Amino acid sequence: MADSTSPDPPLALDAAEQKFSAFLVTQGYPKMVRWLSPDELLVDIKRHYWIRPRRSETTNRAEQRYVEGLERNLGIELRAICATDTETFACVFVPANDVDRQYHLMGRLLKLSCPAERRPASTIRNPLKWFALRLMNGRRSRVPELFE
Repeated sequence: MADSTSPDPPLALDAAEQKFSAFLVTQGYPKMVRWLSPDELLVDIKRHYWIRPRRSETTNRAEQRYVEGLERNLGIELRAICATDTETFACVFVPANDVDRQYHLMGRLLKLSCPAERRPASTIRNPLKWFALRLMNGRRSRVPELFE
């Protein structure tokens, strides 16, 4: 049932994030959401996700993408990518144009999504370990398709 008194998508990322958190819990993901950008994510040969979080920068970018989505009026997707035991790492996706919106099966509303199989993740704060992971995993480590 839709709530006709509140706009969809909500007018602020915070309100959308509350809906997203509730959705994640129903799918077996942690409620706590951390926003990601492509340069903060690596994937190793075993398909384990490694996160190098930069919270304030990434949160600001997620808010900017959300506002851009509101302005374009093509729909907005809050997309879970992977999760630790306590946090879900996600991105804000906004279609580039109407064809891209249709390609991603999006209405002009808020779309919430997560992988059916939860992908394991670990956070890294050590820049040397991050550098080593990037060297060991090369091109495979980049996953821009998750953000497009």
